Amino acid sequence: MPILKPFSPHKPELLLQKVDDKTIVHPWYKLFKHRLVLKDFKDIKMIHSTHAEFKAAIRADILRQGLLCPLVIDHTNTLRNGNHRFKFIRKVGNASLFYFAKTEQEVNFFSRMNVRVWELHIANGQIDDFGFMFEGKMRKYSEKVPHLFSEGIKG
Repeated sequence: MPILKPFSPHKPELLLQKVDDKTIVHPWYKLFKHRLVLKDFKDIKMIHSTHAEFKAAIRADILRQGLLCPLVIDHTNTLRNGNHRFKFIRKVGNASLFYFAKTEQEVNFFSRMNVRVWELHIANGQIDDFGFMFEGKMRKYSEKVPHLFSEGIKG
C-alpha cells in the first residue's frame, strides 16, 4: 500500500491513494483513528438532500484545502454528516475513511468536531492538540462521549 505524505498546512491538497482498483480519498485530520473505517462509496446510504450553492462552496473548499475531516456514518452505513462533501468526493474516488458512530451522541460529537476542526484549520492552518474539544460549545459534546478519549489506548 502506498505511503501518504504527512500533512503540510502550507501545501494542502486532496489526498488520493490508489489501491488495486480503488481510489481512496483520505482526510487530513484523523483524530480518532480507532473509529475510522474504510468504506466503498457504493455501500453508503444518503438520507439528506444537498443544496447546489453550498455544494459548490464545499467543492471549491475541498479542491483548495483537501478533505479535512472524515465523514460520519452509523451502524447501517447511513451518512450522518458530510452529505455535500460526499457528493463531491465520490466523483474523484470510490472509497474513503469514515468515522463510525455507535450512538446518536457520537454522531453529534463527530459532526460538531468536524465543523470545529474546519474552523480552526481555516484560522490557524492546522490543529496542534485536542484542547479545543474541551473549550466553548465543543465541551458539551465531548462530555457526553468520554469513552472516545480512552478507546483504542493500550495500557
